[in-house]
Amino acid sequence: MLNFLSFRTGLVTVLLTPATAFAGQFVVELEAPFEAPSEAMMQQAGVTVDETLSAGPDSYVVLTASDEDAVREMLQTATIKPEKISEVLFINSPTVGGGQPADAVPRDGHQVFVIERPIPGVGFFGLDKKKAISRGSNAAMAKLGDVIEWDHSYLTGDGTYCVYRADSPDTLREHGALAGAPIGKITPVSQARN
Repeated sequence: MLNFLSFRTGLVTVLLTPATAFAGQFVVELEAPFEAPSEAMMQQAGVTVDETLSAGPDSYVVLTASDEDAVREMLQTATIKPEKISEVLFINSPTVGGGQPADAVPRDGHQVFVIERPIPGVGFFGLDKKKAISRGSNAAMAKLGDVIEWDHSYLTGDGTYCVYRADSPDTLREHGALAGAPIGKITPVSQARN
């Protein structure tokens, strides 16, 4: 009986907690590499940096915050002008489709790339469809061999930000053709995870 009461009390607490208390992830497109504001500013805004993908004029940062307004407020306070902010709805990866995760570090001769894929609504697709996308990418990588590796993809309402490692952008285009995945912009980046 005590376990049931604890569950109900916890459920009531969750139901009464405002939605802003739950953090989400956001991919922010920037015109320059992200320079993190002071730790105090980040803490005050309730924003943390999960990953930076830097490439000069085309850079990205993945932030966790209670909501998009918190991200915007922190960026404004730090005088960082975003090109675009996209809420992450799902993180896809090789393991979602039954594949092996990416190596901890890029293979020799590989560059890290961000591929923007214009797939409207992809973050809202059902899990079965997301698994099928993952399996398709895994199958295309198997055909190409060690010249490509998929790290992960941030799925949003507008499309994806896919983080791949490969020997060249041509390999990424070939992978996209094999997997049936559209390719928008391909950006070579330096990757840092926090």
